[in-house]
Amino acid sequence: MLLVTVSYGHFTVAHNRGHHVRVATPEDPSSARFGEAFWVFLPRTLAGSLRHAWQLDRREVLLSWLATFCVAATLGVAFGPRAVAFFFGQSAMAVVLLEAVNYIEHYGLQRERLADGRYERPAPRHSWDANERLSNAFLVHLQRHADHHVHPMRPYAALQPQAESPTLPMGYPGMVPLAFLAPLWFAVMNPRVPMKQGGAPVDDRR
Repeated sequence: MLLVTVSYGHFTVAHNRGHHVRVATPEDPSSARFGEAFWVFLPRTLAGSLRHAWQLDRREVLLSWLATFCVAATLGVAFGPRAVAFFFGQSAMAVVLLEAVNYIEHYGLQRERLADGRYERPAPRHSWDANERLSNAFLVHLQRHADHHVHPMRPYAALQPQAESPTLPMGYPGMVPLAFLAPLWFAVMNPRVPMKQGGAPVDDRR
């Protein structure tokens, strides 16, 4: 329901049935690749997540669009066209912030492909964690993202830090603005990206 109010209802399908399956692989449009700037990642994840959601459940995607249209139409009837413009403007801001968090959560991390062609199971090392007390309190432990992928049914308020997970240098309130500035982001984050076997960072910008 909340995603409908920011014109992004299809994200429910893309996240739960797509991202959680493909996380930290080249097939996941919501996992940022090493060396990929946020403003390059954004159009890729917008298009890729929508395409994947459409393939998974067209009915739910269409229902979410219909619900968003009803919200916008109701605002238009009640308050006029400026309210509709405001509605879609705040939707755009919300989506950019949401995808900035997605960008941060898995930047440069990648699951290894096994001999049988499948990927290894998602593990804490495939998500960035931040254990800042204040921002975790405000975000209901959203920053404990590794536990969310290892235990996806666990309530956010109960998420725990994972020792195996790489740690962000600060909480999301600091990381989101940093993500918008590619040179600073790369300077801060690229040296922190764990090395894959062989000693090189994961670099998959195909």
